[in-house]
Amino acid sequence: MTFETEFETRHSDCFAATGFVHAGVLLALTEMAYARFEQHCGIDAGVKPEHVYAVQRSTTATYYSPLRWQEGARIRVSTTEATERGFDQDFEVLSAADGREVARFTHRWVLLDTRAGRPVALSKDIRQRLLAED
Repeated sequence: MTFETEFETRHSDCFAATGFVHAGVLLALTEMAYARFEQHCGIDAGVKPEHVYAVQRSTTATYYSPLRWQEGARIRVSTTEATERGFDQDFEVLSAADGREVARFTHRWVLLDTRAGRPVALSKDIRQRLLAED
C-alpha cells in the first residue's frame, strides 16, 4: 500500500540558524507518517492491542536536497514486505512546496508487546492491511 500525508514544518525544526529542517526532524516526520498510515489501514485497537507498538529495528537514510522550514513536507509511505516477523517500509520525503525529493528512509519494523518486552508475530490480517492496495 502506498499512502501520502503532509506536515507543516516550523522554524524551530531547523538545524541551528540555517533555515533548513534538521535531519532528526525528517526522521521524526517518518515516524508520525507511520502513525497516520497505521490509522489509515485500520490497524487500531480492534486489530492489535493498545500495548503493542511498531518499533524500528533498523533504519537507513539517504538525503538528496535540503528542506527549508517554510516548505513543509509530504511523505509517501510504501510497504515493501510484510512477514510474520516484521515489515519493511520506504518513506519518501518530498518538499510540499515543489515536490522535489528531499530524503528517503527505509525502516524495518517489528511489533513489540510493551508489557512483555517481546516481539509479536504479525497476523495474516495485519500483513494484508500493510500490503493492501487502495
